[in-house]
Amino acid sequence: MAALMRARASPAAFRVLAAASRTYGTSLPVPTPPPGTEMVFHSRNQQPKYSLSNPKWFSIFFACNVGAYLGHYFYLKALMPANPPNPPRDPDEPRPEKHMHSVDDD
Repeated sequence: MAALMRARASPAAFRVLAAASRTYGTSLPVPTPPPGTEMVFHSRNQQPKYSLSNPKWFSIFFACNVGAYLGHYFYLKALMPANPPNPPRDPDEPRPEKHMHSVDDD
């Protein structure tokens, strides 16, 4: 809290604080081992192979979503064939004598 109060006092310190808050890593305090001991499997031992910041991750996420939706509608509008229209009915077509789905009683 005191750091925020000091940062408000000078704009340059605020810019440094804002830049430091966007760095990779953790915002939690890193524990220090007692004197005379070694660090075993500390979290700083191995950096993550791929680490994206929030703006980069969300920009990739939204770009993938937009691409999926645009690809779907492109397929529907441009690539998927449309059904042909039904042919016009002939009003003079002869009617069947017996319905095709009726049960035969013979």
